[in-house]
Amino acid sequence: MIMKNFLILDGNACIHRAYHALPPLFTSSNQQVNAVYGFIRLLLKIKSVFDPDYIAVCFDYPSKNFRHKIFKEYKANRKPLDEGLISQMPLVREAVDALNVSRVEVQGYEADDLIATIVKHNKENSVQTIIATCDKDMLQLIEGENVLVWNDSKDIMYDVKKVEEKYGVKPNQLIDIFALTGDVVDNVAGIKGIGNKTAVKLLKEYGTLKNILQNAGSIKGRVGKLLQQGRDNAELSKKLIELDFNVPLDYKLNNFENKDLDVDEAVSFFERHEFKSLVGKYSQQEL
Repeated sequence: MIMKNFLILDGNACIHRAYHALPPLFTSSNQQVNAVYGFIRLLLKIKSVFDPDYIAVCFDYPSKNFRHKIFKEYKANRKPLDEGLISQMPLVREAVDALNVSRVEVQGYEADDLIATIVKHNKENSVQTIIATCDKDMLQLIEGENVLVWNDSKDIMYDVKKVEEKYGVKPNQLIDIFALTGDVVDNVAGIKGIGNKTAVKLLKEYGTLKNILQNAGSIKGRVGKLLQQGRDNAELSKKLIELDFNVPLDYKLNNFENKDLDVDEAVSFFERHEFKSLVGKYSQQEL
């Protein structure tokens, strides 16, 4: 029996990539729309190439989330978003609606948690998940052929083998790698002085972060001292990196069916934002 598949687009990651990949593009009313245009092209490409049975776009809720309660400085060192990008965030959400695709966001949670929760429900329903993102944190969700990650910028479909080739560990061990090495972008400390090679070596020997920290006292030399001194940071880092698989979202599989575009609605959106090439292409088609 062939499994049905569910494609999830990591909305925020894809907006950022589109914004930085394309030169500034403005409408006649001076509204910047390059991120919106790039995002739409990616979403239409995904629908065409994968033709998934189900599809959704997940967004970060635009406010602090539960991780800030654990560590108030979470993501504190990120530079403020460009105004040109901020102004396009609502437009991208409108674009998702105009393209007849389900949009998911829940107050207090990041897109990563929404994706993890949908993945859990999909597995319970024997539905394969493909996650479209360039965010390495999503690789931890990969599981056999049930959950794959497609990096659109590199056109690579990550499975267990590709993760092992790139990182030296299995997908479910990545969270412990990241807890050890940290993430500067998200202000997740990790253990200062522990790099990726050392983290991989430790994981291969001890299996889990918990086992590594339990045995820190018997690990000789500089690494052992770093582990003992950085234990609290590593444990905090793991809490910040861990995904929430139980977001209270309304999961009804049929609500996520990959529906045909409503030509009138889509073309109307393209016209309002002066995407002439898209207007020309889609106004001539029966979709």
